[in-house]
Amino acid sequence: MECKLFGHYKLYKHVKMPNGHQRYRCPECRQTFSESFDTSYYHRQISREQVRQVLQAHSEGSSLRGVARITELAYNTVVSIIRSASAKAQLIHNQEVAQAQTNEMIGDEMWSFVKKKQKQCVPDELMVGDCWIALSLDGQSGLILAARVGKHTDETLSELIVTTEGKTDCKQWSTDDWGGYERVLPPEVTHYIDKDKTQRLERTNGIVRQQTGRWHRRQNKFGKSWEQSKVTARLVVSYFNWIWKHSRLQTTAAQRANLTTEPWSWKDLLTYSTIT
Repeated sequence: MECKLFGHYKLYKHVKMPNGHQRYRCPECRQTFSESFDTSYYHRQISREQVRQVLQAHSEGSSLRGVARITELAYNTVVSIIRSASAKAQLIHNQEVAQAQTNEMIGDEMWSFVKKKQKQCVPDELMVGDCWIALSLDGQSGLILAARVGKHTDETLSELIVTTEGKTDCKQWSTDDWGGYERVLPPEVTHYIDKDKTQRLERTNGIVRQQTGRWHRRQNKFGKSWEQSKVTARLVVSYFNWIWKHSRLQTTAAQRANLTTEPWSWKDLLTYSTIT
């Protein structure tokens, strides 16, 4: 075990915590920490298996309160676990998904709503009503490069395109016929408007929608919080890219994009080092 702050290769046992876990001391920086330091297990008084159950259940469509009932954990504990994992997932995505090699980008949006339908909203209610999830997909590997949660506006689309440009040098986009893409895409980009070219992302949208309870259509499920919709989006994108395996190909999107050689587990995601 190495020091997670300075990388010193030799640590000494320090004391044991009340829960029985060992703390270690680095002779170089003189800091003490446990094995779970810099992971999403840190300061958790529940088992790693319970954490995995919470994340797996939520990523496969269970609501927050449903997960709390299944795992017999407090609702606030479930929310805390999911938000911590979502923040970790965003750091991983920012660091690992960069300079993707592809010859085609696909863009599309997925509709949902928060708290109530848009026709029931008054003009100054901006964090409720229609909630769109805009996605950009690597046309070759199926890797989700960027996702943005917002209203169906050019501003949301512009954020998606700027974020995607930081992930790949590809200058070819395929989208549906929404005029926002023509207004926002840079002039040097080759833009194809063709539903046939967006079928792969449409299928990805279907998979992600069915895996996320708050985005199901024609059911009594919907988001109650705008911020939680963003949290869920970050978590679901990383789950789709790194953990979820295609039933026929038996590989993850990250494997097909040559970002990893084998599927990740929740443990790999939660213990990913974020200290540099």
